[in-house]
This record gives sequence, C-alpha cells and structure tokens, in this order.
Amino acid sequence: MLAGRKVSRYCLVITDAVSFNSLYRGQLEYLSSQGFRLTLICGGSQDEVKKLENRQVGKVIHIGMARNPSPVSDLLCLIRLWWHFLFNRYDLVVATTPKAILLGSLASFFSMQKKRIAFFRGRVYENYTGLKRKIFTFLDYLAVRLTHQSLFVSPSLKNEYIKDIRLVARKGFVVGGGSGNGIDTVRFAPTEVAESTVNDLRNTLGIAEDEFVVISIGRICKDKGMLETEEIARALRNHTPKIRFLMLGRVEDPSFYSLFGNLLEDGTVQHIDSVEDIRSYVAASHLHLFLTHREGFGNVAIEAAAMNVPTLAYDVVGVRDSVAEGISGLKVPLKDTAAVIEKLSYFANNPSELKQKYSGARAWAEANYSQQQVWENYRGYYLDQIS
Repeated sequence: MLAGRKVSRYCLVITDAVSFNSLYRGQLEYLSSQGFRLTLICGGSQDEVKKLENRQVGKVIHIGMARNPSPVSDLLCLIRLWWHFLFNRYDLVVATTPKAILLGSLASFFSMQKKRIAFFRGRVYENYTGLKRKIFTFLDYLAVRLTHQSLFVSPSLKNEYIKDIRLVARKGFVVGGGSGNGIDTVRFAPTEVAESTVNDLRNTLGIAEDEFVVISIGRICKDKGMLETEEIARALRNHTPKIRFLMLGRVEDPSFYSLFGNLLEDGTVQHIDSVEDIRSYVAASHLHLFLTHREGFGNVAIEAAAMNVPTLAYDVVGVRDSVAEGISGLKVPLKDTAAVIEKLSYFANNPSELKQKYSGARAWAEANYSQQQVWENYRGYYLDQIS
C-alpha cells in the first residue's frame, strides 16, 4: 500500500525490451518499491526480455512487437494487445516509443481501459516533409485523440507537437522540467573518476597534454551530425593547439569509415565503439559536441553537465531543454558549421575561460535532473492520474 492508497495496477507498453532496460533503468524498481503493480508489454530479443525479467519488477509479456513497419505482424500485435486488455483491467496504461504508442493507444481505447496515456519521447519524422510527414503526423494525432493525456519528455517537444496537432495544447503535459528518467548525479560526478584514471585513458588514446579534446557520444549517422562533424574536424585538423575529436558510439552509417578515412589515420578523429561506462571519456574531454538534428530530450548533455563538461549543440527540439544557455553550454543554429568551427577554435585557445564560464553546469544538472527527483515527479504524476 502507498500512503493510504490502494495498490496501483500500471501497464507500460513499449516497442522493444531494450528500451525498458535503458530508458527505465532504475525507475521501474523505484515504482515497484512504491507499491505499483507493473505489467510490462513489449517486443525485442530474448536476451533483452530475459534481462528485463531478471530485474523482477513486474510481469513481463512478450508480444513480438518490432520497430520496423510490418502490416501483418503489426496487426497481429494489435490483436494480442487488445485481447490482453479485454481480460486485464488497469488503473493506468502508458504506451511509449513510436510503434507501441500507436498500437497501445488503439488497443487500450477499444478495450476501454480506464486511463490511457501516450508518452512521446521524440519523433523520427522531425525533419521529414511532404506526404511522409503528414502520414506520421496523422498517426500521432490518432494516438493523442484516443488517449486521455499526452505526455512529453520535454517542453520543446510538446511545443513542436502543438504546431502540428492543436489537440496537444489541451491534452499535452510535461512532468517537471522534462527528461524521462533523470540521471544518477552521484555516479555522474567529477569526483567519481580518479585523476589517474583520466590520465591513463588519455595516455592509452595517445592524447598529448596540450590537446583540446572534444567528445561526441551516441549513434554515428547523418541524423546525429556525422557529416557536419567531418566538415568541422577537417577544417580544424591543423589547428594549434591540436583539437582531438573523440566519437564514442556505434557506427550506423557504413560511409563513416570512407568519409573520415584520413582524419582517422592522422588522429584528428578517434572512434571508440560503445562502452558500458562513458564517465572517464567525458572526464578526459574539455567539451561535449552534440550535433544531433532531432532529439526528444538529449539526456547525454545532462550527463556531461553533471561531469562539469559543457555542451556545444545545435538549437533543435529537445536540446533546447537539455542544454541551458550560458550555464551548461551553448547552442548554435542547425547545421551552422561555421559557428561551431569558430566556437571550437576560440575555446581550444582559451580552455580555462571555457571551464570558468560553465562552472555551474553540474549544480544546474543536480538541481533539475537528479534521478530521485525525476522518479518522484513521475510517481506523483501517475498517482494523480488514477486518483
């Protein structure tokens, strides 16, 4: 029981189990400990489903949902969801991630679940135009129409949705200042990475003491600024002092290796595959470069801020909330590579000024996005929805 309330039956529908294990790391355990009886419905690999089951936070139901469109498979998943909802009643059904939002909203509506929420974390069609954008917008409109409330991971994402779907102005809501899960500000702290660890990493990577290190974290593809990063790195390859670009993440665009060929060879750019713990890499860097073209929120910028490393980013949806101008970093217009080159050159020549100017980054991240605070905000929101 929770503060005199009955136990809340909460069903969360998500496209792939991997999202439960990343987007809801720690939060599901917290909600379970607070009296929520969780049912988790998803697709995904058996390994990720097993990992989710091993967390022992609630009942896990695998329905074979897949991220890519597949009319027959999607229809079967919709029927499975609807059938499940017919015989299982919940105080609250929340559907999140694109495929799950559509199927979950339809199934919960036609089974007349008591309270239905569509949780939008971003939109893959942010930079689409024409008919393709209209189709995706209509599908989101349908989800908004069929649910009681639309939850958004950031204020700027909600504002963009309002432009296309006016109903969001009435139904849309953002919990706290945004973010779906917050960050572990105890773990992400400069004091948690020993100076010797940072020095060892820089030596391993062959980074000289006077080099200015710029780190990019995340999937490596065009939507995440791969082409602009190449242009910027090439323009600054002979800069004094030397600027080293660390690109940390999974390569999704195979053209990366040919595009960055000689930049990788001469050490201007260094690629590191995805690692379990990014903290030492962030601590070894002077600046976080975040050239994503679209984002729901941009949690990595908060992680960098918590490590007292400022972010230079494009002024796009989601990033407008996760980078506080003049506090945790700065923003430039989308694809304005000339502005990025100018800023990087200046900061490389004035690293102490960069450090001083954004010295309040960690305090800002801690005050607004600590995990415990974000989890508590969501707990309160969910309880308000079912009271």
